[in-house]
Amino acid sequence: MRKKGIYSISAALFLLLYFASPVAAQRIEIIPFAGYQTSAKINAYQGYFRVNDGMDFGASIALGRNAYKIELSYSRQGSSLTYFPDDNTDPTITDLAVHYASIGGLLEFFQGDPIVPFFKVALGGTYYQPINSETTTENVMHFNFSGGAKLYLNEHFGFRFQASLLLPVFFEGQYFEEAAPASGEGMKTKIGGVQGDFTTGIIFRF
Repeated sequence: MRKKGIYSISAALFLLLYFASPVAAQRIEIIPFAGYQTSAKINAYQGYFRVNDGMDFGASIALGRNAYKIELSYSRQGSSLTYFPDDNTDPTITDLAVHYASIGGLLEFFQGDPIVPFFKVALGGTYYQPINSETTTENVMHFNFSGGAKLYLNEHFGFRFQASLLLPVFFEGQYFEEAAPASGEGMKTKIGGVQGDFTTGIIFRF
């Protein structure tokens, strides 16, 4: 799926859920955050790439009043990309920025308590951006599974602690086959470059 298609679907879902309930009933949380993303391995036709670990930062916007919320999120990781063509060739390294943008649903538990655990499922786009390099950029979609807890100090201020599993999906092209057990055509995909993300954020609730 192309990046424009992902963003169009995300925007449509956000508007649909936003207008599904009265505007006056909504509460908004704005959460700037920073943290650490683990390294990731992406297999190539020859050798493999490694997205090295590094710090990331970003922000989330959550909309809703009850236990169910919709959340938009963006993060950027400052990293580097190492390419290992084979066992006998020195690897090449380039600076890399990894961007994640997603939309998802969030379920909270024990609302009204100072500590509110939550779970989130989201999907979106991942943009690998080499810096000052001739290496081409890459756009893929990803799935995001997150969990953590919010610590509210009062009605409008608190902290969020979150751990996420980021699963980019790479499309390898179309195929057509005539073989047992059945012939057909389709799209080859694979999950690669899996990263863990651990962040702390500040909650501003309105």
